[in-house]
Amino acid sequence: MVSKGWAVTVVERYLAEWAAKPGGPSLVVTGVLPHRLGWVIISQGERYLRTRGISDMLVGHGAFLVDGVNGCLHMVHATADLEHGEWIEEYLEQVRGIERLDPLRSQVAQLLERGQRLDALRVLRAAAPDLGPKGAKEYVEAVAAGVPVSEHVRSRLPVPPVRFALRRALSGPNPEPGA
Repeated sequence: MVSKGWAVTVVERYLAEWAAKPGGPSLVVTGVLPHRLGWVIISQGERYLRTRGISDMLVGHGAFLVDGVNGCLHMVHATADLEHGEWIEEYLEQVRGIERLDPLRSQVAQLLERGQRLDALRVLRAAAPDLGPKGAKEYVEAVAAGVPVSEHVRSRLPVPPVRFALRRALSGPNPEPGA
């Protein structure tokens, strides 16, 4: 796990680069919170911290996330729920390669446990019309056998819509020295 100190260093480097750009704001780290994905780093404008004047406050830039595994830096949208937001599943899938939970699988499994195979097929076809009868049958058989659903079937399952990007990658891995 990337240490708290290293996470702060990664963000401070980024903030220094940002401030060096023409018109770039001068931001400083004001808070560090542990997160299940790593470290959430909060920042605010240097001027606001000196004056505490509301007109000097920088708003809308969101928090930074330093990945606890490899130290890569991300900015999380200002409106995102840091603890339970939908961006977390997207992050796990896109950055860490962890497959999203399939909400249909548990529903189909419950119907199969009760011996309602046809109902399971109906529910699946209603929720995933692009699957077709053959794909639905393959899906139900995989769930019944307790094995992963094949990629060509999984690719036809509905994907929750993404309203707008809640996370943006700012850097690649930043491995901690000596780790």
